[in-house]
Amino acid sequence: MISYFIYTMISLGCSYAVYVLLLRRQKTFQFNRFFLLSALVLCLAAPFIEFELFKAVPSITQIPLENFTKTDILIDTVESIEIGEEVTVTSNRTHPITIIYITISLLLFVRFLKNLFQLYRLTRANFETIGKLKVIKTSDSDMVASFFNYMFLPSHHNLPEDDVNSIVAHETVHSKELHTLDIILLEFLSCVFWLNPFIWLYKKAILQNHEFIADEKSVSSGIDIENYSNTIINLGQKDYRVPLTSGFNFIQIKNRIIMLHQSKSSVLNRTLKITSVIFLFSGIFALSSCKDLDDTLSTEPLVVVIDAGHGGKDSGHFSEHEVEKTIILQITNLLASLSNDKVEIVLTRNNDKFVELSERADFINNIQPNLFLSLHCNAHSDASISGTEAYFNPKLQDAETSLKYADVLIKHQLDNFASRGVKEASGFYLLKNTTVPGVYLELGFLTNERDRVVLTDKREQLKIAKSIYEGLLEIRNSK
Repeated sequence: MISYFIYTMISLGCSYAVYVLLLRRQKTFQFNRFFLLSALVLCLAAPFIEFELFKAVPSITQIPLENFTKTDILIDTVESIEIGEEVTVTSNRTHPITIIYITISLLLFVRFLKNLFQLYRLTRANFETIGKLKVIKTSDSDMVASFFNYMFLPSHHNLPEDDVNSIVAHETVHSKELHTLDIILLEFLSCVFWLNPFIWLYKKAILQNHEFIADEKSVSSGIDIENYSNTIINLGQKDYRVPLTSGFNFIQIKNRIIMLHQSKSSVLNRTLKITSVIFLFSGIFALSSCKDLDDTLSTEPLVVVIDAGHGGKDSGHFSEHEVEKTIILQITNLLASLSNDKVEIVLTRNNDKFVELSERADFINNIQPNLFLSLHCNAHSDASISGTEAYFNPKLQDAETSLKYADVLIKHQLDNFASRGVKEASGFYLLKNTTVPGVYLELGFLTNERDRVVLTDKREQLKIAKSIYEGLLEIRNSK
């Protein structure tokens, strides 16, 4: 979430700078509208649209499994796993900042819906038709405003005919150009991304550009520019408008007058600037969408010790011809082949050897990784029970971190197995005797037919390994 906020703030800031430097003083109003709206939407969506500009992680099918890098092997054996009390975690322990963010967003949404209801109520009033506009007189505002093809006039207005003609022409442009849709989109985005300061700058720029468009087209329709300018000045001193509407008498009078009287730049100059804008924004969008963009914030890899449960004389759970130690070793070796400069994977074993639990714990404590992950298969006397579950030790100092990591790893297994959630377990030997965040991940039940098929199928094992890696990558990027 933090990474996303930073990415969007940088990309929106760069795009807004491009607008200010190259477009804001140009009378390319329709292009400006397109640029501002598309930049706003695309910059917010860019982190979710991934372009593989750099093939940092090769296809897993192209990697020879007998060659592993950045892996260490421990010798010897494992004792039977000691399991302590297990209590299902019932709360997600949401961070207070997240709660504050959601609360403010909900309040903004309530205000948004309230304003929509207010407008709906206003549109139910009696109206008279002028051209394509439905004119409604209201006491809710002292300003002229429009919402789609509805125009709201203050009920006590006494305007000269020239002013009325200017206002009608202006609001007709807002209606034809569907500026109300832009405003609704802006209000919606403001509710969700209110924390991003550039959202408010974009909102102001887009609303101002709406007025430039309406002013230009109104004058082009035959209205005298001097009379029109005087109308802007006479009616532009109000501070309040009906929410979610476009309006004649608001948005920086001085800028509107300057733009009305400003001559258009040459075609060549406009073309060069528009071309420059397109190229610059394309570069900003491409960088924001790059899969490797996370590297701009963090160059340190996430160091993870992967512990393949059991091994050697300790077979773990088994079902007919399938043995837990073999299945887990195959998945672990596939996962190790994905080790790179983002997620550095270290193994406690990469072959069928018996490694003592105490040796595994000493190895983890010596390396001091960001996380250790012990992989296992599950079993139960009831063959209908299935799914993946994770365990963490709530009594250790890193319990909150371990719980967060366990949640992420479970989430990334949902395409492979059903979720049995995250559970507390203070009696697991490694969870009790290591000094770093740790998670036990039970990948599925060998005693359940569906889970067994997934765990033993080679293609599904590749999928499981990649999903674990993706979970580790998310953990790395959220640090």
